[in-house]
Amino acid sequence: MKKMCKVKPDRSTCSACIETQSMFNVVDDCKKCDLNKREYEIIQIGTNFWSGDYAMVQYDGKIKKVSLDRIYNIREE
Repeated sequence: MKKMCKVKPDRSTCSACIETQSMFNVVDDCKKCDLNKREYEIIQIGTNFWSGDYAMVQYDGKIKKVSLDRIYNIREE
């Protein structure tokens, strides 16, 4: 069984999006953001002295390390 989840975008990504919206005087729905729709496979969960709790997740063949507090909607397939 694979564990799947969604990952919230990091602050810098959201900040850049909000700044762009402000420049063009528009308001977009964050639920429609492509980054919020992606499904990631959880490869490993761990903890590190320097970075705290983290998860290794995979999307489209690429693995990245994300903070555990950014992970939500966890389920098994």
